[in-house]
Amino acid sequence: MNLRYLILLVTVLSQLVFAESIRLSNRQLLTTDLKEARLISELSGYAIVAGRHCLDCDENLAIYLQRIGRADMGINPEKIGIETDRYTYPGRYLDYMTKKLVEKTRMFYGLCHEGQPSLLWLTEYRDGERWVKSEYLILISDDGLKHRYTENQQPSLFYIGNSDCKELKGFLMEMEP
Repeated sequence: MNLRYLILLVTVLSQLVFAESIRLSNRQLLTTDLKEARLISELSGYAIVAGRHCLDCDENLAIYLQRIGRADMGINPEKIGIETDRYTYPGRYLDYMTKKLVEKTRMFYGLCHEGQPSLLWLTEYRDGERWVKSEYLILISDDGLKHRYTENQQPSLFYIGNSDCKELKGFLMEMEP
């Protein structure tokens, strides 16, 4: 057995050993390449999942959004892998070198924009000595996902005060190098 093959085999096996599957509300399994994977919620045919691709690295916990199928229709969800879009996990972020606070992000999911199923990130980040506010919104519709980014304001702040819009509690983390 050559060394290249052995390294590839160990890499594949380690992914299988540590990757996690998530059970959806319909008892279907959503397979992932993620470690520490957990289901945050299911929203209008999408699974909102938290996780990371590696444990002993500088990668932060992140949010993944994956279309889920219906087993009764023979439609299975795709696997959450390295190519799946990755979104910021909510929390307070410190610069990894100076340990100064450089970002504050809140995340909401549910009916968080004009009564539509959505995910919403409200962020404040440091730009020199000033804080800049921004908003990243994902609207979920029958046509798929619609992404909106707004800088210097947070117009959707008006919609988050309802019981159908939930906030995901964040953590204190360091920015990835």
